[in-house]
Amino acid sequence: MGDESKSFVDVLGGYLYRETRGRGQDVLLLNAATADVRMWDTTIAWLAQIARVTAFDYRDTGLSSPGTEPYSEIDDIAAVLDAVGVSSVVLVGCSEGARRALGFAHRHPERVRRVVAVSGSFGDFPDPSPQEAAARQVMLDRFTQIDSVLATAGVRAAAEVGVDAWAPALDAYHRRRMIGLEVANTHRITLEHYHGTELDPPVKTRFAEVTTPISVLVGGRDFEGTALWARRLADQAPDAGLTVVAEADHFPMLSAPKQFEEFLREALAQTG
Repeated sequence: MGDESKSFVDVLGGYLYRETRGRGQDVLLLNAATADVRMWDTTIAWLAQIARVTAFDYRDTGLSSPGTEPYSEIDDIAAVLDAVGVSSVVLVGCSEGARRALGFAHRHPERVRRVVAVSGSFGDFPDPSPQEAAARQVMLDRFTQIDSVLATAGVRAAAEVGVDAWAPALDAYHRRRMIGLEVANTHRITLEHYHGTELDPPVKTRFAEVTTPISVLVGGRDFEGTALWARRLADQAPDAGLTVVAEADHFPMLSAPKQFEEFLREALAQTG
């Protein structure tokens, strides 16, 4: 598997836990919001055989410090890359991680060779079509249900409802792992105020300005709203292609691992 290292990266107002494994072209993995580096265990197991793979815990998750004052998500990514000595990277972001990856590529296109945007989550649609508005309302209704369960039955019950909503295709083992990760990251789930900042205006309104090649992946069993965001990104970005994996949900690396591996290997091969 090659070299392996772990460290804490000092950043303004805190620190970030990161780990790096393997040798080859540099790949940075960006987590879903309420997970941590452990969501990538099965991916790193094969990816570190062909690439040097770095993953890190965002502030408020995993082993990283809490966010106690405003900070830049983009600067945090840069700090991790600098700590590992990476000048040019492929960014693989899942869910919120896709948004972070695109924001970094927008600001630092010279450092990003490709963005792999998996199940990108961007919130409300700007100027939504009727289909987008309806799909977003379905998501908001489900989020309201999860919040109600959180208030009445606690973090674990809310995590179970949330994972079943986002990831209906997971087998029993990976369902339990994702529930466990949400419980482990309770601090992020129960934050009163999130201090991280992205681009201003946000990257979801600026897809057409992201010139980096983008490989977009979405699961057929994810929310329709996620699929519509994937379509927006693929339609608006100047160099983007869309792949749909019918049997996958919001976490295709876990729900459709073979197809995800084939997709990511091809994206890396295209990057060179």
